[in-house]
Amino acid sequence: MRKEKQDLRYMKTEKAIQKAFHELLQEKTLQKITVKEIAERAEINKTTFYAHYETLPDLIDSLESEYVEYIVANLDQVQVLFEDSDRFIENLYKNLQDSKINSISKNGTVSQRFIDLLSSSLQEELKAKNINADQYRHIETLLVFIVHGILGVVQTGEENPEKLAHIQQFVKNGLGQIPAELIKLG
Repeated sequence: MRKEKQDLRYMKTEKAIQKAFHELLQEKTLQKITVKEIAERAEINKTTFYAHYETLPDLIDSLESEYVEYIVANLDQVQVLFEDSDRFIENLYKNLQDSKINSISKNGTVSQRFIDLLSSSLQEELKAKNINADQYRHIETLLVFIVHGILGVVQTGEENPEKLAHIQQFVKNGLGQIPAELIKLG
């Protein structure tokens, strides 16, 4: 079980673990990384690793949650999806690039959990703006499409304006199918 203790030493150790994990991901696939290697690289013992994370998947879940928080916190207002979908997609793309999710996704390990968490966080932001995504299933589907599509572009590791433009056009077409009275901006 992960401690929620937030003293400076605890936070420094946690950052050292995360840094070591990211460094190892640059050298090998996730499947070949061990807790022992992370601990050695972070200059801690395995027991200290387990004081922060129960397992390696727990570390990944924690990192994915941090990335989602970063991405959502750094988005322009989420209702921009309805006002200027191109800007929303470009902003989401930039935030996904800026997060460290790409270091995990290059190894083919972006989990369905991450995609679901990001999509549901975006839906929660929409609900907070009085846009009730429960009134229509199209928004949920559209957000999943956007997240999957942009992640696919980000995972290539190269700028690809054509693919991003394709996603933008598809989203515009999808938004055009939602009756305007269902979208109530707060």
